[in-house]
Amino acid sequence: MTSKYTEKLPDYGDLMAIEDFREACKGGAFIDYDGYGHPVKGDKMMRSVAVLPSKLEEIPKDATHIMWFNR
Repeated sequence: MTSKYTEKLPDYGDLMAIEDFREACKGGAFIDYDGYGHPVKGDKMMRSVAVLPSKLEEIPKDATHIMWFNR
C-alpha cells in the first residue's frame, strides 16, 4: 500500500524508525491500548492510516518511520 504523505510532523509524539517500532511491539513495549501511530516518509505524515501494534502488517511499505501518540 502506498499513499500520500501530506501532513507536517507535529511537535508532539514519538518518531521511531519502522524496525525499532516493530521490535518494541513484538517485545510487548506497545499494545493497542497504549495509543496509535501514523506512518511517516521523509518529513511528512500520513494521517489517514492509523498504525496499531496488533496490525504491523498494515504499515505502508514505503514508510520509513512511525509517529507514535500515547493515550
